[in-house]
Amino acid sequence: MSDEGVDPLLLNAWLSARSIARGLPAPVPEYGGYRVDTHTDAEVRRWVFPHMGPGLAELAYSLDEPRHLLKLCGEAAELRSALPDRWTLHAPSYFMQSGGEPIERPLAAGYTIETHRNGAVVEARVMSRAGALAASGTAAETQDAFIYDRIETAPDHRRKGLGKAIMTALHRARQIEGTPGLLVATQEGRALYTSLGWRTISPYSTASIIGA
Repeated sequence: MSDEGVDPLLLNAWLSARSIARGLPAPVPEYGGYRVDTHTDAEVRRWVFPHMGPGLAELAYSLDEPRHLLKLCGEAAELRSALPDRWTLHAPSYFMQSGGEPIERPLAAGYTIETHRNGAVVEARVMSRAGALAASGTAAETQDAFIYDRIETAPDHRRKGLGKAIMTALHRARQIEGTPGLLVATQEGRALYTSLGWRTISPYSTASIIGA
């Protein structure tokens, strides 16, 4: 795990594929990082930085409205040191890279899994016998990366290996070999991905201005 951020090209590859997965504009280089205009109810835009640089603090001091997010491939304390007091840190996340082929495991009894591809985007869903959505996930593939996004398991269906089944199904949908598998994980998700052979490239820290 690096203490000095990540390769900007790797970060851009992840962000570009993530934008495809979520139907967002492509990232734009700005302030030494990358800006993504999200325009959702919760967020206007975000800037993601591969490492600490003067542009991050310059940007942070220029913003005073909520719904703008700053993200750094680095420790939370490092991000905090560049921010005015009006910024609040979020829970920690981790930028991770696949360690190779996933281990095939049988799907838990009582569940079925289906995968659908639409262009560069792949969606996988696990359904329960009762027809409930038990787990889901999305991937997007480019010439530079295969990224995993929004891997979720419903609370009533956890600890049954369904998250691992989603990851395996998405991996099987890859069409380009040799590109890095990438994702950003929560603290809880990090344990799952580590058990699948993924490695943490960098902490992934977030801050925003809390307000109405």
